Amino acid sequence: MNKFAFIAAAVVLLAACDKPAPVVVTPPPSPPPPVVVTPAPDASADAAKAAADKAADAAKDASKAADTSKGSAMDAKDAAKQATDAAKETKK
Repeated sequence: MNKFAFIAAAVVLLAACDKPAPVVVTPPPSPPPPVVVTPAPDASADAAKAAADKAADAAKDASKAADTSKGSAMDAKDAAKQATDAAKETKK
């Protein structure tokens, strides 16, 4: 009978101490980072850059040609002035 009383007391004690299991709340997973999509380089952009480079080279060449023709014009002006001076000298 002692065993029966001991078991009964143990069951009553366990029933009295029965606590609900703790509830574990896990936070929701963080969202994945945003995906940044960059467009592929456009072939027309490369063509436009090539055309711009070509135009810049043409402008440099035109500037050099203008400088050369300006120098030639100045030389011609100097030659005309010398000819005029020489003509004036011969009239004296």
